[in-house]
Amino acid sequence: MSHTKANYRDGDEKADGMYFLREELAAEKLGLTVVEADPDWTGMEHDHADEDHEEVYYLVEGAATLHVDDESVDLEPGDAVRVSPDASRKLENGSEESRLVVAGAP
Repeated sequence: MSHTKANYRDGDEKADGMYFLREELAAEKLGLTVVEADPDWTGMEHDHADEDHEEVYYLVEGAATLHVDDESVDLEPGDAVRVSPDASRKLENGSEESRLVVAGAP
């Protein structure tokens, strides 16, 4: 089959409000996550150096801050930020609900 369709709510909810869609979409190289972040939600700090996996964070609605190494990047709806595999990253939500899409691939 040349395409696969899935609703993000059908994905594997790895943590509260984090829906992973790689398996639902049968993606071999691309990871896709939808994050529905409650007010003042904070994600875990991590990197993807071992997997050589870069990510793009796209803010759909709300407001959030992406901490990349020693920098803080404030996000508004429509903003996208690419993060290299070896960079440390941590996502922090603002005072209102937010929705983000995170795509990653080696």
